[in-house]
Amino acid sequence: MLKASRLLWIVLLFGAFMAFGNDRAEADTVLASWYGPGFDGQLTASGEVFNAHGYTAAHNTLPLGTEITVSYAGRSVDVVVNDRGPYSGDRELDLSQGAAEHLGLTAAGVDYVDYEVAGAGGYDEPAYEEPAYEEAEYAEAEYDDGSGGGGASGGSYVVQSGDTLTGIAAELGTSVDNLMAANGLTDPDLLYAGQTLSY
Repeated sequence: MLKASRLLWIVLLFGAFMAFGNDRAEADTVLASWYGPGFDGQLTASGEVFNAHGYTAAHNTLPLGTEITVSYAGRSVDVVVNDRGPYSGDRELDLSQGAAEHLGLTAAGVDYVDYEVAGAGGYDEPAYEEPAYEEAEYAEAEYDDGSGGGGASGGSYVVQSGDTLTGIAAELGTSVDNLMAANGLTDPDLLYAGQTLSY
């Protein structure tokens, strides 16, 4: 009877650990950097205007709107993922300048940080609405080659939120390589809304 009682307790304790132990978030250690100068006021991947002094982050796979807690050198800060990136080396997280300053990461520039998901986040609705262009207005606004005719080559294209270089190349009837060469781009994934591309 004593062995059965002990076995029952072990099974109950194991069950309790399984039921309650999985709710805890586990921290990931990743290489992080920060950005801010030169990006202030530009649109992020979520459509929000970037505020270098806000507490936001860029991540390539977490859903936009995800709230994460980032820890570094004994300090922590809560940020919201509202952008995509970083696109350099093994970095997985790009913090806004404000968040990096709060953590003391700006001096190091790039270092390992711990982060854990604090809230599922995600935007219920788009954070912005695409401007409603008539087809003719869109062509004139986006493909102005300086001749007033909205030509299909030798002009410029203004990158919109959500654009990809592949999509832009297909729309303009050119190749990604041609666009990269014409604009001095080294990474086809490194575009930002409002950027002007020549073709």
